[in-house]
Amino acid sequence: MDQISLLKGRMAEALVEGIFKRARYTVARVGRETQMPTLMRTGRAEFMPDFVVWRALDAPSLRHHSYRLLALEVKYRADLEDYLRRDSPSRSPEVAQQWPELYEIVVTDRPEGGRSCFQAIHGSSLLEGTTPVTIDLHLVPGLDIYRRTVEEYEGLVREIFPILGSRSKTGEQAGRLRTPEAWMPARSEGRGHRRHRPAGHPRGYRPSTPSEQRQGASE
Repeated sequence: MDQISLLKGRMAEALVEGIFKRARYTVARVGRETQMPTLMRTGRAEFMPDFVVWRALDAPSLRHHSYRLLALEVKYRADLEDYLRRDSPSRSPEVAQQWPELYEIVVTDRPEGGRSCFQAIHGSSLLEGTTPVTIDLHLVPGLDIYRRTVEEYEGLVREIFPILGSRSKTGEQAGRLRTPEAWMPARSEGRGHRRHRPAGHPRGYRPSTPSEQRQGASE
């Protein structure tokens, strides 16, 4: 996997984590890059989702809650249709048996018209040998994730992900455009852009440091 796709994958995980936290879920990362798999290992190599999330279903009764526990596997894919035609470990019958409440959340910056950038697949509901059908995340029954919440995070996907993709293709050209040209006295003098040599530095000049401009962060 190239570095740009890896970066988008990490960003997709962070966005999905943010959506579920906004929906009042407690979110715990349990992917293979954490220490949690060691604690949950049962003696054989097993599938581990990216997140386990849970939320109370009712008001406390005698200091006890009823909870719904979900597992989330998050993927970024630009070509969603092609990805769904391929096999995925998170969609296997063995994984569905081990994680009956596993949702595969696919983040894409190229959804079909009218579809969300965040689409879900419920592993336990898949029929073996068929191509899975996704449902927009805010339409998944029982998750109680509002459409407005998803739309806020969709804005980030649509604005940021295409920029990363374009830089991966044109980064070298952009780098050449950003490279400053060397100062040549014969071309600079007499054209209104003469650079004066400061006292004590007879053989050259010291360019001024450009001020940093920072754009405001979107919430």
